[in-house]
Amino acid sequence: MIDPLSGIAMAAVVVGLTLSTLVTRTSFFVAGAKIKLSHRAEVALRYAPVCTLAAIIAPDVLIHGGSALDTSLFNPRLVGVFASGLWLIWSRNIVGCLAVGMLAYSLARVYL
Repeated sequence: MIDPLSGIAMAAVVVGLTLSTLVTRTSFFVAGAKIKLSHRAEVALRYAPVCTLAAIIAPDVLIHGGSALDTSLFNPRLVGVFASGLWLIWSRNIVGCLAVGMLAYSLARVYL
């Protein structure tokens, strides 16, 4: 079994994470006017939130029911993703995208 962290170790972890977050987030404010990014870097950084979201969601969608990759149409999460993606391409409505994705996921869980 894994022993929980002691009070001092937990405090050290919290302080370390706080400092690393503070340094990385405030560095843009402090050096913002002094450092100029190239146009290509600025364009590339626009896609960072989407890439991060995809990196978080993709494993959850594709690894279903164990540790094996599941890309079959019997994966209800994948069915929900496809349905919401098609809705978003067709309508450009994010609320409808969420509703259609959850509806397709729910139906796939019941019937697949």
